[in-house]
Amino acid sequence: MHYFWIRVYDYCHKRDAWDKGILLDEYYLKNVESKDIAKEDVKKKYTGSAAEKILFAKPRKKDGIYAIIMESNKFFYDRFYLQIDTYCFHCHKKLNGKASDFPKSNLTNNYFGEIDLEDQENTAYFCSYDCKNQLYKNLRYEGEFQEKEAGNNGDTFGYIYLMYNRVENKYYIGQTRYLPFFRWQEHIKDGGKGNIEDITFSVITGVRNNIHANEAVNQENLNNAEAWWIHKYKEEGYEVFNIANPKLTLEAYKQRFKEMIAKEHQVAII
Repeated sequence: MHYFWIRVYDYCHKRDAWDKGILLDEYYLKNVESKDIAKEDVKKKYTGSAAEKILFAKPRKKDGIYAIIMESNKFFYDRFYLQIDTYCFHCHKKLNGKASDFPKSNLTNNYFGEIDLEDQENTAYFCSYDCKNQLYKNLRYEGEFQEKEAGNNGDTFGYIYLMYNRVENKYYIGQTRYLPFFRWQEHIKDGGKGNIEDITFSVITGVRNNIHANEAVNQENLNNAEAWWIHKYKEEGYEVFNIANPKLTLEAYKQRFKEMIAKEHQVAII
């Protein structure tokens, strides 16, 4: 399948000697086999003398109407034409209109990959850039777009780790699905636990991956292990600080969005 991007200009040599001219029209074609066929489509689009005189290159030292035809792809075709009827991925505000009018994100691990606007499973739309930015502030950034690297050939589901601030004599116990130094790096960049010179890092334990259970059950086991170690340190009289609830992951936001859509469909049926 071939895509082409067509832009039509009105060119006046005296006025536009160093410019392309005035843009008269812009559109895309798809399912066109060649540029020659695209040219024929341009001629059919216009009637009368305009169709007869239209050029396909910028005129030299004379006036005229000309079209530039460039190869394109599905992404830009959809961006120009695709209409969406969905909800903001973050605040769930109703969205309706051209896909190109709304901020969007790729929900796969390949965050910087090309977005397929028609892939509703892996493309998120937002009502504003504020909503988009807020989503990523809320995410657990300990490698959300990195590949998980569980230890022991996949036998380990996650880790419970300890950070100790020697100057303040405070402890922080956390969990991670990734190799712990990714998470430690984020703590240091955040600065909330102290300076790197004052902190020691260690892994308390690894939590085994139960191959007979789903991810939700394994995650609950990891949460329980974290809570147990926090309770243990408190019972022993240590000061444990900054025990924040785990932030939502991208998968959690996906699930919340699906549940909201399902509820909307149920309301529509009623």
